[in-house]
Amino acid sequence: MLGILIGLIAGCLGTYSFFPQVLKCWRTGETAAISLRMFAVRTFGSLLWTIYGFVVGSLPVLIFSTVGLVLCSTILVLKVRGDRGASAEPA
Repeated sequence: MLGILIGLIAGCLGTYSFFPQVLKCWRTGETAAISLRMFAVRTFGSLLWTIYGFVVGSLPVLIFSTVGLVLCSTILVLKVRGDRGASAEPA
């Protein structure tokens, strides 16, 4: 039970750290300072953690890796859209 509690607390803290970035990107559309490569790798890592959480039956890992996957994917999509929009603008 203690392990699950620690996992839930760790998941809350780790996931909470993504919310300000997602909100800023969503509201402002500013993604120039975000690394596309880093968020692509981070999103893939979150996908693997989600699969791992499912395979081992760890509820904290499954819940928070899934939420992290959604948040990372959101930032990744906003970054790709932002980069496309920036390249389409005349210089």
